[in-house]
Amino acid sequence: MKKNVLLVSFDDLLAYWRYRDVFGEPLQVPNLDRLCARATVFRNAYAQAPICGPSRASFMSGLSPATTGIFDNRTSIFDRVPDRALWPFRLKEAGYFNSSGGKVHHGYGALRRRHHKTLYHDNQKRFDPDMHFPQGVEKQKFGGHRGGWAATDPADDHRFYDHEVSTSAATFLAGFDAAQPFYREVGFYSPHGPFYTPARFRELYDPDRFQRPETWDRNGFPDEPFIRDRVPPNPQLEAGNTGWWQQSLRNYFSAVSHGDYHLGRVLDALEASPHAGSTLVVVLSDHGYHLGDRNRFSKFTLFEQSLAVPLIVFDPADPTPRTVDDPVALLDVGPTILDYAGLAPIEGCDGRSLLPYLRGAGDPDRAITSFSNDGATVRQDRHRLIRYHDGSVQLFDVESDLWQQHDLGRDDPAFAPLDAELRRVCRAQGFEIGATDGTG
Repeated sequence: MKKNVLLVSFDDLLAYWRYRDVFGEPLQVPNLDRLCARATVFRNAYAQAPICGPSRASFMSGLSPATTGIFDNRTSIFDRVPDRALWPFRLKEAGYFNSSGGKVHHGYGALRRRHHKTLYHDNQKRFDPDMHFPQGVEKQKFGGHRGGWAATDPADDHRFYDHEVSTSAATFLAGFDAAQPFYREVGFYSPHGPFYTPARFRELYDPDRFQRPETWDRNGFPDEPFIRDRVPPNPQLEAGNTGWWQQSLRNYFSAVSHGDYHLGRVLDALEASPHAGSTLVVVLSDHGYHLGDRNRFSKFTLFEQSLAVPLIVFDPADPTPRTVDDPVALLDVGPTILDYAGLAPIEGCDGRSLLPYLRGAGDPDRAITSFSNDGATVRQDRHRLIRYHDGSVQLFDVESDLWQQHDLGRDDPAFAPLDAELRRVCRAQGFEIGATDGTG
């Protein structure tokens, strides 16, 4: 019997396990923790783009941004890839009941009707699209990045996008009784800015307990003239406003905990449903986020903080906790789900099924590439190489240097083979970066 598939997407959630305790005040994610306690956790999973639209277009199609040519949020996947070419359509063709539910494709609203009808069986769903704050809600300003607004009356909890999404998912799980398997999407807003939550999630964290990692001040960061204008540092951080940074970090952590709470509502509903023993759960995020390092509170860069994401796969038939340290890609999500469904791989797909990893195999030498308007990058083994469009390059050992503060340079033994691999992929996919002779 084919498994159901529950795909849960967070928005702007970095690979949280790397940052759980590095700031002094621990991140609280009890529901992600309980899922990981019986799932396979891919600890080095990477987005193929550090921005929402291109990343989501990539993992929903199985095609890299270099293949689709989508590098910004203005370009829709449906401008470049037919809706019938997306892997959810393959599930629908194979007899799955497909159901949407929140932001999985780019955008918080429903897809255009013609695309929705192609990909899903149920009606379009429209959750509260107000990205700034539900109208008429009593609120308090906690400070920090984008103000730190939070709703003070618990009676308003139901007004939040994530509450509507988790309620919709819970209703679906309780009521679905068809004989066919289902594919259900759950797309959360959290922790995307402006980080609005009920106030109780702010109260989980004491901003005065947040401390900057000592290495930020002791070692500093390499200069990045090419990206400085494209991804500007935050003025408050450049001015050394520690209080503002602490408040901003509280806002982000609070938003993560808010999303985790609603994940818990969905997991509770699944466990209480008839589908608990037959539903594959896949949890991911579209890309990561900088939390004050490099004086940035943003995404968009080609560093680990922007590209490393959570990727968790729970198979109820094998609830054994595992961690996989080999690099993998969000591109692999579609091929993995199709493999579980017993369907053929996507023709021309840039990803691969992770099912062998869940069964104990691996590929520690695999190279994972990502792309942006600034250039391209590859992660292989313990190194990340970035090549920008102006020809400049950076090489880091990301296992020993989490914040990428020490550029190893061109003379490091890892440079030449990594640069050759990155240039090979870029040539194969028609992506142009800076000087390719190794001298740029």
